[in-house]
Amino acid sequence: MADIPPTPVTKKAQPSRKGKKAWRKNVDVAELETGLESLRSEERIRGTIDDLPEDEHFTFDVAGDAQVKKKLKQDRPLRVDQILAERSAVPALTGRHVHKIAVPVFGELSKAQEKKVAQLAKRKLKETPKPKNKKAKKSYDMWNEEDTPSNDYLASTRPSKVKAPVTMARIPKVMLHKPAVEVPHGGASYNPTQEEHQALLRKAADVEIAKFEAEKKLDQQLSYRKELDALPHETQHLEDKDTTLDADESDDDDDETSVQKTKVERKTKAQRKKEQRIKEEHTVWERKQQEKRIRQEIDTADLTTQQLQEREKLLDRLAKERIVTKDRKEKEGLSRIGHFHVQDMSMEVQLEDELAESLRQLKRKYALKVYEKRSYKTFDMTEKKKQQYKEIQQRRK
Repeated sequence: MADIPPTPVTKKAQPSRKGKKAWRKNVDVAELETGLESLRSEERIRGTIDDLPEDEHFTFDVAGDAQVKKKLKQDRPLRVDQILAERSAVPALTGRHVHKIAVPVFGELSKAQEKKVAQLAKRKLKETPKPKNKKAKKSYDMWNEEDTPSNDYLASTRPSKVKAPVTMARIPKVMLHKPAVEVPHGGASYNPTQEEHQALLRKAADVEIAKFEAEKKLDQQLSYRKELDALPHETQHLEDKDTTLDADESDDDDDETSVQKTKVERKTKAQRKKEQRIKEEHTVWERKQQEKRIRQEIDTADLTTQQLQEREKLLDRLAKERIVTKDRKEKEGLSRIGHFHVQDMSMEVQLEDELAESLRQLKRKYALKVYEKRSYKTFDMTEKKKQQYKEIQQRRK
């Protein structure tokens, strides 16, 4: 076999180290990092060299016994325990530095320092809470409401009880005073007596009369009132306005002349005395009228007490009537549900000619729906077209 030539050794291309930036980028620091990492691991296990005594700076490599090694392997702790047992020998970070009270050179505190120390000790005693008596912890079910203690954090997890309204415990008066199924009037029977049928007819007639009166009253309120005819028309109002404007212009001219006259004229002494006398007489008259009213009120004091008593009686009577009406409405049932009023059922009444002698002859009439056919809607149009067509035929003949 031919000799195989050795493979040439290729050298790695040396990166450029020109410049500080390229030097930092291409310098090999792997060896330095491994050395620092080994030093850190040693510090974590044994601590720094300064912390160790001089005897432990160096170790002696002594070969151990093989049997001891086997025994140690058997008694080796679990890996979990080893990890938990490992603690770093590097001291932890210290907190806030507390300044100590400087002790004098002679070893004794001054009076000011002793006073300060006493104040600090007194303040610490006040701030430190008293130790509470430790109670035995009790086990409980957190989902059981009776067994669970009061805790604000668990309040949102518990199901809250819905408070039932007070009316749920009450029995409505309608159920006590009204039957579940109302029996119809005797006149609504298929073969009623004459008296019962006439009573039902009168009752239905009263209902229809009340409806008619209500509609009539509404029409009167919405109808045109005759009092509006007595009011002046809009055109008349404009004409009156024009006349008043003309009159105001003439009055303004008269006022200008009167103002000029009043500026010149002055009141005499006799006129001023007369006005003063009239004013005094008016004040005297008002005083007398006031005294007269007071005397009348004193005389009618008994009447006012009687009116008050009558007023109280009236209020008591109205209050009793309100209680009675409220009780009656509760017995009758709801008159409205929310915004909607409960309408009364329409009365089914048969006239005398509709009464049947037997149940077989009874006929129930339902309200028929009426529809307009298209032919009925266009009846007039078709008739008109037919008439026009006949006229055209007659003309042609």
